[in-house]
Amino acid sequence: MTRRSINLIQFWLTIGLFSVPAAAFSVAAYVRFKSGYFYYVDVEVYPYLVFTVLVTLLWAFIVDHLGLNRLSTLLTLRTGVRMAILATLYCTVLALSLAFFYRAAIFARVFVVVGCCLMFVFSFIVIHLFRWIMHAMEQSSNGRFPIAILGADRFAEGVADRLTASSMARCNVACFVALPDQPAASLDAPVLNWEQLDEVVDVFHCKELLIALPPERLGEAKQFLQVVQHLCIPVRLVLDLGEGVFLPDRIFDYYGIPLLDVRPCPIDTVGYALGKRVFDVVFSLLVLLLTSPLLLLVALLIKLTSRGPVLFAQERVSLNDRRFTMLKFRTMFLQDSNNSNSLHTQRHDERVTRIGRLLRRLSFDELPQFFNVLNGDMSVVGPRPELTFFVQKFRQEIPAYMSRHNVKCGITGWAQVNGLRGSDTSISHRIQYDLYYLTHWSLAFDAKIIFLTLFGFVHPQAY
Repeated sequence: MTRRSINLIQFWLTIGLFSVPAAAFSVAAYVRFKSGYFYYVDVEVYPYLVFTVLVTLLWAFIVDHLGLNRLSTLLTLRTGVRMAILATLYCTVLALSLAFFYRAAIFARVFVVVGCCLMFVFSFIVIHLFRWIMHAMEQSSNGRFPIAILGADRFAEGVADRLTASSMARCNVACFVALPDQPAASLDAPVLNWEQLDEVVDVFHCKELLIALPPERLGEAKQFLQVVQHLCIPVRLVLDLGEGVFLPDRIFDYYGIPLLDVRPCPIDTVGYALGKRVFDVVFSLLVLLLTSPLLLLVALLIKLTSRGPVLFAQERVSLNDRRFTMLKFRTMFLQDSNNSNSLHTQRHDERVTRIGRLLRRLSFDELPQFFNVLNGDMSVVGPRPELTFFVQKFRQEIPAYMSRHNVKCGITGWAQVNGLRGSDTSISHRIQYDLYYLTHWSLAFDAKIIFLTLFGFVHPQAY
């Protein structure tokens, strides 16, 4: 289970528990006033809504204070009854104490009693629902993702053993990489030489790299971190901190193993996983709907002015070095795909058609990429996707280049709106802007980039 998965489960657990009072008192209101089991009475709805909101706020505070919404607490509970009763009791006493001083309304006793009882029942159900989900993930034979451990001594073996022994760490140690001058221990997975580091991704397809430096070699961490920069997977540093050490935001407890995020990724956050995806889908649907007449017109012009298909499909590289087929309106004459896959478009390129030159100038050739966004291959905003040929080239020449693949590539990006567009711009400068975007991502930042793109779509570097 990746850190992103942990954060997502944590998020939905919190949402589920925080929603308990609203669900409980909604059912209580139906039972008291709509079910027909009790005599009818005409009541004002507003005070009951205020009471429900008050209980919800108190409940959220109590649940967070008790740590009931944390996976670490959830996994250590035996039955959950005691914790659910304790949370319900605290919330009930506080809510009734505050309601005692609220003289503007008198609440139906059945409503209050049934609501408080249902808070216990619903919280108990939520606790066991998530415990069942975690247990199902534990028992599942599928879903384990491969990881690599940088280190091949007894310390690295101990890390691997603890991961294997953990019932919730849904990973499989695919390989070890021996450090320079480090004799390899007898391990249960293949041990690569230091020179074979790239095989961690290229051959074993690992999704994460754990750097397991023994305490006496921790001073070499900076050296090794510089070397692994070109890998396009998250990198974590295993820390042997001892007992009782506070774990701040970038150090997180991965089921008993303290890990330091040396390359934090936006995809690890719930805000990125949910907010950005929802934004991408809604924005793309809106753009495609509004530009549908333009799409048809452009397709017709391409078909009438040159021989060949309307769309041009080309392999590009996105998140975690994953290949995908990017769509664009065809702006060139038909040619050998081998040439187009290893050659950037140049200024005054003779391969570009007359209508294609106009489409590139207005960036209309990029519009079909919104279908890639809907398909999940791209995002609206992110580093521009590069040809596979150049990715393999740049990863060897520029150590930090592959870091840009920690997020999905985008139709527009921070580098593009700052003038770094086209093959004659500096790759190293583009990388700096891409890395800035990666570490400063927010929905507001995405909105700013889209705004700058819309008001600068006729770009001098578009050719």
